Amino acid sequence: MNVRKAKKEDIEHIKYMWQYCFNDPEGFFNYYFSKKYKEENTLVIEDKEILSSLQMNQYKICLNKKIYNTSYIVGVSTVAHARGKGFMKVLMKETLRELYNKNQLVSILMPIDYRLYRPYGYEQCYDQLEYNLDIYELREFKTAGDFQKATKQDINSLIDIYNFSMQNKNGFIVRDDEYFYNLFDEVSSENGHIYLHKTDTGFDGYIIYFILEDKILVREIFYKNIKTLKSFLKFIYNHNTQCKSVTIQCPLDDKIKNILPNIKHLKLNIKPFMMGRVINFKEFVKTLEVDNLNYTLRIKLEDNYIQENNKTFKIIIDSGKIIVNETDEKYDIKIDINSLSQLAFSYLSVYDLDALEKIQYQKQEHLNILNNLFRPKINYINEYV
Repeated sequence: MNVRKAKKEDIEHIKYMWQYCFNDPEGFFNYYFSKKYKEENTLVIEDKEILSSLQMNQYKICLNKKIYNTSYIVGVSTVAHARGKGFMKVLMKETLRELYNKNQLVSILMPIDYRLYRPYGYEQCYDQLEYNLDIYELREFKTAGDFQKATKQDINSLIDIYNFSMQNKNGFIVRDDEYFYNLFDEVSSENGHIYLHKTDTGFDGYIIYFILEDKILVREIFYKNIKTLKSFLKFIYNHNTQCKSVTIQCPLDDKIKNILPNIKHLKLNIKPFMMGRVINFKEFVKTLEVDNLNYTLRIKLEDNYIQENNKTFKIIIDSGKIIVNETDEKYDIKIDINSLSQLAFSYLSVYDLDALEKIQYQKQEHLNILNNLFRPKINYINEYV
């Protein structure tokens, strides 16, 4: 058995496994392998034939106001006759080593089943709001501007609206020109639509949506003010002769629920979306912004797959500067990599973990000190591959 980077001649095997495992529509499948797939970001297991593979798609993520290079793990797949033989474990172990050697500090992953990836240190770090309502509930809204089908010439406006909308978000993907060029192709591959909203002052919102038989699925809806949001809701309603219901996916702090005339029959779900993991704890801690305080904290971290993390670390905060060293001293805090990742991604607080009995500490003051390093924020991510 050999674990290695993919070669050009492996592509048909990898495509076969992907389609067998995920059964994507032809349009999206062709988009992914023409625009996103890169053999240098792909690992395979070979034993006379390609038996298992995954991709490490590259992004930049804004986490706690710092930009990190990150690998988004996708396409974890194994041929039918090789399942149950431990190939996924081998592949994930090699992947974590690859990410550590690339000096990446964090990684993300969208799970098909959370139980598959928790053993490797990935943990739930992102949720979304999902609205489900009758399209006629939107009939009272008014249009406050004009709508224009977006093209690739509008990318600067899309970036501007996205960046405005991410001002108070955490953990989001940094989107540039290349990102939006690919997004147009991705949305088109699934017969979707991107529209901009325009007023006298310029473009102030965009919507990405798909018409699925008699339902509209809104993948993104970003806006600079409530008037623009109301315009988009009217825009959705104007499809009432085609569609009877609408599903809208949003960040957790979305305002739609605050302006709907009648929420009695609204179905509002919190949808688990993405897992995260710290790859290099020592270097990640050094990037944190801390208050201008002075304290020392010893954290015993348990990590079964990255041994460089599986140690006790002495963190010294000296007037806002962070020094991190390994130590044999007794720990103040004991935590596993899953729970530590939820802290690092600002998904849960130290007090949440305490209530869940997922953190051990010697004194309450140690917990309070750790709270100075990691505080919850509004996480948002909406990338699918």
